[in-house]
Amino acid sequence: MGTLAALAVVVLMVSGLSAAAGNPVSATSASGPLRMSENMPAFYDGRIVQTVYEQGYFVGSNATYNSSYGPQPLQNQSAIGVNPQVFPSPQDHGATLWVLVPWWGPSSAPYAPAYNPAAYGIKEHCAPANVQICFDHPATIFVPGLGVVPLPGHDHLINFLAHGDDIWWNVAVDLILNPSAWPTSTSHGWTGITSLAALNAAQKAGTSSHDLPTNVFLNFRTVVDQKVGSTSPSGSLLQSLETMPSFLSGRVVQTVYEQGYYVGTNVSHNSSYGSQPLFGNAAVGTNPTTYPAAKSSIKPFYVLVPWWGPSATPYAPAYDPSAYGIQLDCAPATVQVCWDHPATIVVPGLGNVPLPGHDHLIGTNADHKDIWWNVVVVLVTNASAWPMISVFGESGIVSVAALHNAQTLGEASAGLPTNVFLNFYVQ
Repeated sequence: MGTLAALAVVVLMVSGLSAAAGNPVSATSASGPLRMSENMPAFYDGRIVQTVYEQGYFVGSNATYNSSYGPQPLQNQSAIGVNPQVFPSPQDHGATLWVLVPWWGPSSAPYAPAYNPAAYGIKEHCAPANVQICFDHPATIFVPGLGVVPLPGHDHLINFLAHGDDIWWNVAVDLILNPSAWPTSTSHGWTGITSLAALNAAQKAGTSSHDLPTNVFLNFRTVVDQKVGSTSPSGSLLQSLETMPSFLSGRVVQTVYEQGYYVGTNVSHNSSYGSQPLFGNAAVGTNPTTYPAAKSSIKPFYVLVPWWGPSATPYAPAYDPSAYGIQLDCAPATVQVCWDHPATIVVPGLGNVPLPGHDHLIGTNADHKDIWWNVVVVLVTNASAWPMISVFGESGIVSVAALHNAQTLGEASAGLPTNVFLNFYVQ
């Protein structure tokens, strides 16, 4: 079984799983690198303010289900030109996050500045997703006329501070059609679109498109003082999306995801992308060099990947579980990115691939605390060891003891390290 395999997780088929999210006992404090990654700038009233991202993104289209992926609801694709049908919170704050996208490239590729800002002499708050996915942002978006593309580089603009409350913001996209309108720092101050008034003026002047609706919501609070404001209650669909099952000691427990994933590699910076720290890719076989919290508070999170396909494509069951008669907790990223999971992962011998479908296994409930977990990938090499739930009970790798037994029998690989951390608590 050569080196390699992607981040993925365990199989289950459980009916009647509760999607109601409880409250964790306590949360783990964030490390310096985590705080850097979840802080991003936004323009407000002609100046820059800091925003702190508190939760994964939400796609406001009706969720669907597929029997190959257990109880996981599947969100639709994030898209421009689509109005949301469902909302992440019952409290509609009417908050808009204007996303400014540079769009003055050649007629055959007007989006070129978004993906190569250095060539156009500009900076962007967020790097394009072919370079690095911004914290709690989608990796791809559907653009009419282009199809599904990596999220373009962009700047953020807001029109109120929400008293520092942690709320959801619906994204509106504005294509900036002339470099003179792009936000630019000079020795005399900012020029270009750094306020809603300036955006409105640019739209009237024809240097910006009108607002383009999206079905995308991002969650953050603005830093207005040391006090952290209130948090918007979750809608029922959001609760179902952020609640996923895991195996623990031979039974299924529900886990509630509280924060975007973290990649534990050294922070780097690129002058084309403003103040955004850039992390390395999620990777199998790579040990972390930075951590989202104190190492002593982090627990192992076993991700089980079905790996018994033909010798040329042993990963086939992870991407096509129905062909192998199995179910997966999380769908492969070719179908849907699981809540707060990376979209891609580097697998030795395969390169940077879509996150494979997988199941989850934990060895503790961590006293029901909201903590960070380091992903350990296990390749399940025999179908008989795959977790199964039936009227006769559970079988396969449904506990850490069962995992160790499968490894002894040669039905599962040793644990493969990753630099990926997920954040959740066990209900």
